[in-house]
Amino acid sequence: MTTPQEPQDPFTSPNVPLPPRAQQPPGAHETPPHIVVSQPSAPTTLALWATILTGAVAALGLVSAVTAPGRLEETKAVLADPENASPLAGQDPLGLISGPLLIASFVLLALWMSRVRSAMTARGEVAGGPSAVEWWGWFVPLGNFVLPFLGMRGITRGKAGVGIVLGWWITFCLYWVVSFASVFPTFAAIDFSTGELANPSALDATVPITWASALALAASWAFLAMVIRQTTAAEKAAATAHGSVF
Repeated sequence: MTTPQEPQDPFTSPNVPLPPRAQQPPGAHETPPHIVVSQPSAPTTLALWATILTGAVAALGLVSAVTAPGRLEETKAVLADPENASPLAGQDPLGLISGPLLIASFVLLALWMSRVRSAMTARGEVAGGPSAVEWWGWFVPLGNFVLPFLGMRGITRGKAGVGIVLGWWITFCLYWVVSFASVFPTFAAIDFSTGELANPSALDATVPITWASALALAASWAFLAMVIRQTTAAEKAAATAHGSVF
């Protein structure tokens, strides 16, 4: 007598033996996944904004030079007859924004310099110049005529030519010196024993001084823009070569 077979469950996998697992040859090891450590990216955004804000400061200087003759006449009126002159006469309206803009441009430039220094350190390169000098070097009396340049040269060596770095710094120092000299015509015009305007013509020197200061700052910015552009491009190439993502 034949025993009928039970119907096979269609949802049950047949008992098929698995193929033998491939054996690795002796001494072979599995290759671990390749891990790429990302390096700090090139400071492209900081470079853009540092260039824009420092350029805006230079542009305000030129506008101030254009309006200097009108302010000169108002200043003479204030000193000649302080009681009847307007309290706002002789004041530069751009001064309300030039101060905060100058601070913002300094912060952005220092951030860019600091980012370049950090990227170099991450690649094992030694950046020249004193550490973090881009932040504190500007405030050292007399040393601020040298320290910021050393910091900039330290991070731009091999990326931007020493000529344009010197062009930036020499013209900027000239801007500083000429700006300080702008107070001397006022001292020469006023008799401080009486407080009266004794030599009004001495104030005429403020106009060419303002122009000299503005032109020096504009030239300095032109060199600085080239330094930032060339250094950032070199950093971008170095970051790509070292597997950074940006």
